[in-house]
Amino acid sequence: MRATVPRHEPLLLVQDLQSFARAPDPEGFAREHSVKQRRSRRAFLTGVAATAAAAAMPRPPETNVAQAPPIPIVDTHIHLFDPTRPQGAPYSGPRPAPGATPIAAYPERYRRLAVPLGVVGAIKVEASPWIEDNLWVLEVVQRDPIMVGVIGNLEPDKPEFPEYLERYHKNPLFRGIRYGNLWGRDITKQSANPDFISGLKRLAEADLVMDTANPRVPLLEAMLRISDAVPTLRIVLDHLPALDPSEAERAA
Repeated sequence: MRATVPRHEPLLLVQDLQSFARAPDPEGFAREHSVKQRRSRRAFLTGVAATAAAAAMPRPPETNVAQAPPIPIVDTHIHLFDPTRPQGAPYSGPRPAPGATPIAAYPERYRRLAVPLGVVGAIKVEASPWIEDNLWVLEVVQRDPIMVGVIGNLEPDKPEFPEYLERYHKNPLFRGIRYGNLWGRDITKQSANPDFISGLKRLAEADLVMDTANPRVPLLEAMLRISDAVPTLRIVLDHLPALDPSEAERAA
């Protein structure tokens, strides 16, 4: 069973927990919700939209108290990796200091850092181009209820994409794929590839999302073309604070 968020509480979805300062938790809100695990992950994620909508609605006067309880947070973008595996890891976080040993990032380590900040759930976004790491990370997150989803790595234009999609989609933790300006891929070019678009239609039919990476203006333009071609596809634009258009791009 997984972390539960009560319907009457607002919910904050964030990317990159490092941008949040540590805050006290005198009422034990984070601890309380980390142990109340009465729903499945799928039910948890299904309730996110309803919770956010309820939070935006006006409240009766008697509930407009001066100090509201802390807002439960779902961190929507974390990475898990283990450079000490026999095969290593293609990504293992910031480069360690000279002579230092890289530290593995598992859910239990994340939990120790995140729960005191009010985080009740996290979604792992793939940082490895290795196809076998989809299975590795699904097995890892299965062990810790703070993990409520995985964004994996599949290539929609490849002939084997339908088989892999069907296989991984059987796991309710698998919530989509990551594709963007990383691992030598060119999503601007792929946005005009019929095979790529066909794969994204399969992704949308499975009710999964596409998470982009490392945004630039050409990527945003490609996302518009993809959205026009597959209007039912949900697209996540991550790392937007890193977007720094040139003067010419801003003028356009």
